[in-house]
Amino acid sequence: MRSLSDLFRNFVQLGYVTDDIDAAAAYLESAVGTGKCVKSYQSSLGGGRPPASAGDPRAPYVVVDGALADEWTIDVALVNAGPTNLEVIRPVGGAVGLYRDAVRPGEPATLHHVGFVVDDFDEASAVVAASGRTWKQFGDSGEIRFGYLDMRAELGHFVEVMELGQPAASWLAQIDAAAGANRG
Repeated sequence: MRSLSDLFRNFVQLGYVTDDIDAAAAYLESAVGTGKCVKSYQSSLGGGRPPASAGDPRAPYVVVDGALADEWTIDVALVNAGPTNLEVIRPVGGAVGLYRDAVRPGEPATLHHVGFVVDDFDEASAVVAASGRTWKQFGDSGEIRFGYLDMRAELGHFVEVMELGQPAASWLAQIDAAAGANRG
């Protein structure tokens, strides 16, 4: 990877925000015609710490605006439309202003970010730094290392870059298979 455009090569996700995760999922299922959304309530990465050294085990954590978040909780709904993952996030508590600030109250969903997969998140981070930018938010769920690049001024949305561990890749494949089965 040499430039920011190299981060945009493997599109995987449209990310939305909402103030009502159940209404957003119902909207995708009924009005848009997706399969059944997989919902997760009270997902939290807050309070974790990054590994102190390369050999340490991975643990969930999130850094927002350069500071480790003590509290960071969201609700999430996921469904696939073909190979494209649709993610809807409802900010719940803590350092989730990145999502909360984009919510249009009462609307089912608002475009927030476009997501891409990379093979090496450290390499992607080096490209971001070389471009003179920093991650607005980055972290590790234990299965997915991710970062949000703030490109709202230029593109109108955030860009999420993700390195998927094998469990996450398998889980997304299951969501894709479920969406296909739900369409009959």
